[in-house]
Amino acid sequence: MTYASPAMDFRTTKSGRNPGVLTAGGVALALGALGVAVTSVLYALTPPAAALPAYPLDQALAGARTGARTLFWAGTVGIFSDIVMAVGTFLVALELVRRERAVAAGGWIAMLLSIVVFTLFDAIGGYVLAPLAEMNDGAGAFAGFKRLFDVLFLLGTVAFGGGAIVALADEMRTTVPIVRPPLAVIGALVGLAGMVAAAGCFIGLPFGQGVGISIGLGSVLFVAVGAQLVLKPQ
Repeated sequence: MTYASPAMDFRTTKSGRNPGVLTAGGVALALGALGVAVTSVLYALTPPAAALPAYPLDQALAGARTGARTLFWAGTVGIFSDIVMAVGTFLVALELVRRERAVAAGGWIAMLLSIVVFTLFDAIGGYVLAPLAEMNDGAGAFAGFKRLFDVLFLLGTVAFGGGAIVALADEMRTTVPIVRPPLAVIGALVGLAGMVAAAGCFIGLPFGQGVGISIGLGSVLFVAVGAQLVLKPQ
């Protein structure tokens, strides 16, 4: 009994943590989030009526025509960055499940689901809106896809912000965090700001710029989180 116990403790410790998974997840997370940051800049360079919710249809149509090139590049960079970032969030969630940290894993899974939503958002932005805006009889279809584009933007922000709050708040209370407390605090606050702005847009308030800013800040923050996971996995 006294001989077997240390070996069992050793196996439990090794099976409970796998820094290699966090390292791989950190690489994908940092690269994907960097691409999302570039995507955010490209959307910011697009006429606001095309990229943000709650603008009149005629302004959105004109904005999509004027900003067709930046919409295309924002969507193209975005869909590939989303996929890479999704892999990173999945690997981090997987490792947290292995460590029996269900609350934090749930937060990361919520962020993963939000990235799936943003993949659809970027696909519509890059490959649907501008072509429809250029069609002589495309106004009706454009209106429907623009509405879907706006809803996906807000829904993705709510899911990512909520997931970030849950995951990073859990980092603040655990004894072995994978994210440093300063990053966790800032990330939770950015997530909260994004959720509030998106909720405001859902009820008709003009907080679209705030949603976009929160996504941009959040992507930069998760570049730092990913880099930390690579350089110093726990």
